[in-house]
Amino acid sequence: SGRNYVVVSGELNFPLVAPLEGALFVDYGSDLDSGSSVLGNPAGERGKPGSGLGYGAGVRLDSPVGPLRLEYALNDQGTRRFHFGIGKGF
Repeated sequence: SGRNYVVVSGELNFPLVAPLEGALFVDYGSDLDSGSSVLGNPAGERGKPGSGLGYGAGVRLDSPVGPLRLEYALNDQGTRRFHFGIGKGF
């Protein structure tokens, strides 16, 4: 949480075997050192860093209900997780 922030995202999609598609992605965000200026310093109270980097890979399946996504992501804090979604990521 901060009064100012910047977010940068990038994604590369590529065909696999129809109807599957692959994806590589990277995300970066920063509160531009403005987190402590928010009343109560919620980010600091929760031990959240002022910036972060995440990256990963996934597969997409074109289905009748829309694109199905299964992704594996990692961040610079060492957290890893799978994510399942329906629809476009952004």
